[in-house]
Formats: sequence, C-alpha cells, structure tokens
Amino acid sequence: MSVVGRVDSLWRYPVKSMRGEELEEAFVGFPGVYGDRYFAFKSSASPKGFPYLTGREQEQLLRHRPRFRHPDKAAEPPNLAEAELIGPGINPVNADPADMSVEVETPSGETLALDDPELIRMLGEGISDDNHLTLVRSDRAMTDCRPVSLISLQTVGQIGEDLGYSLDRRRFRANIGDRYRSCEVVEQTL
Repeated sequence: MSVVGRVDSLWRYPVKSMRGEELEEAFVGFPGVYGDRYFAFKSSASPKGFPYLTGREQEQLLRHRPRFRHPDKAAEPPNLAEAELIGPGINPVNADPADMSVEVETPSGETLALDDPELIRMLGEGISDDNHLTLVRSDRAMTDCRPVSLISLQTVGQIGEDLGYSLDRRRFRANIGDRYRSCEVVEQTL
C-alpha cells in the first residue's frame, strides 16, 4: 500500500448551494455523505433537467449558513450498526425528518427555520418575479454529478494560477479536500 493523499478538510452542505459546514468526521455510504445536500430549493425558472436554485442565479445563497437543529442525529444513520454491514447499492435508513430539521443563519445574522416563508421570500429577492421557490427534501444527496466530490488543493491552486488569481477552495463545493502525499488515504491493490 502507498499513501496517495491526506484529507485536509471534510465538508457537508445541508442545503444545496448554501454555505457548507466543515466536519471532523462523516458517515459516507452509497448515497454520499450523510445529510449532504439533503435539502434544496426547486426553482420554477430553472431547466427541468436541473430544477434547483443555485448560487449562479442567487449569489446570496452562498452567504446563508444552514445547521441541523439536532447535529448528533444528523451525523449518522439511526441504524448505523446495520448500515455498516449493508452492501454497496443499498441505502442506510435516514433519521426521522423532524430530527433532520435545519435552521439557517442569514447574512444579517437572523436565524430562521429552513421552511420559514420569510427565508423563502429573502432567497427570491432580486431574481425573476415569475420564479417560484419550493423547498424539497431527498433521502439522497441532490448533487450535480456524483454523491461524493473530492478535490485536490493542488488542483485548486493550479486552476487559480492558470486564471491569474487566488481561488477559495470552497468555491468547488467538494466534500473532501485533500493534500497530495501529506489523515491518510491509501491505495491498495486487490
């Protein structure tokens, strides 16, 4: 076995396109990081193939900080012992929706429930008047491509160098940021 990288940071995004939370540890299963992108706002103005409101349409989303009200219950599946034995392709049981409720700290410092109409109104400010937002929840991460994303800090640095300015690694919304050859990730030949 050889070390191919070291985990530099571990992130979860309770609400798609809102600010993430850095974690010390995470349960990762077939559907991704437990609690990651568990909620999203569906936008009536978005394409049907990708119906979510993102930071591209509403930059203020990135300034909102969501938190699970019960972080201990949002850390791992309630059937953890069984989930650790489940084979690939089978999802662990999610906690009761009430245990996975989220509150959001707005850029002004106010804390609102994720489903508060005032928060939804705030998120709609400055975007099309005919755009209606609907809160959606999924038992699987609502990701753009794959359930877990990984980015190397060297990659972020190289992209920034190529563009001619410094990039914040959080811009890429990865779950795992790693430092090549620097917690250890090992490659094993089977």
